[in-house]
Amino acid sequence: MPYTIKEAFKDAWLHQWKNQSGARTTRIYALEAVNYFGPNTPVEDIDAGRFMDYRHFLAEYKDNLPATINNKTSKLRVFQEMALVHGRVRNLPQFPKNLPVKNRKQIIWTQNEIDLCVEYLRRVNRKDVARELVFLCEMGCRPVEMRRHTKADYCLKRGLVSFFKANNDNKTGNRTLPLTPKALKAAVEQILNMRGELVWPLSDNELHHAVRRALDECGISKTFIIKATRHTCATNLGLKGCTNIEIAAWLGHSNPQMCTRYVHMDGSEHANAYNALVGV
Repeated sequence: MPYTIKEAFKDAWLHQWKNQSGARTTRIYALEAVNYFGPNTPVEDIDAGRFMDYRHFLAEYKDNLPATINNKTSKLRVFQEMALVHGRVRNLPQFPKNLPVKNRKQIIWTQNEIDLCVEYLRRVNRKDVARELVFLCEMGCRPVEMRRHTKADYCLKRGLVSFFKANNDNKTGNRTLPLTPKALKAAVEQILNMRGELVWPLSDNELHHAVRRALDECGISKTFIIKATRHTCATNLGLKGCTNIEIAAWLGHSNPQMCTRYVHMDGSEHANAYNALVGV
């Protein structure tokens, strides 16, 4: 009987991952690989070509950064170790080396790129995508946070929006932020055109493909296009003088150190971040 990826996952969890720090994230990433290849796929059948197909899927359809892709594909390397040790598999294919990790601070949207894509999306009647792109770049929120939004999460008279943590987010804290003028305009238009309970109903794949087409039509080369919206907001905050603590509070990061790379000068909680984004 061939040693399957499902068996490799069980052995890896029992013998290597279960008691490690970060076991929850490791389990999520490993199960993602199991689901992609199929639980009954023999480990030895996952060759370099299928490994590269998975890497491409993570980059193009999941919009993962190189560091995340390397982390997720490392689970396949562990599955190979389990096949050798516990599955009595003698020969396994070699996998390619890890991707080089890029400086995420440079993966941002310029205002001209945003304007060009928004103009194209409105022209082809994808105003919903245009509004979501603007909102993400302005507010720096995670797409998963937007997809939970109902109309009750907005106080348009006061110009406020609330982002709530879900139990499976692995994030900490809820936050209420003032909407920038562009984000407020996008939110008002979106709410006026709502057809269901959710304000922003687009899935990750729908959003990614629509924006990717806009980029292609506008002749703009960009990777990690949805992740880049968050980095764009954070970089703008840093360039306007916000501290890492202020940026972390705006983005919903639990650790301000994660935002140090965005800080370009000293800043003098949310009010300062808002004023920086709107140019006050």
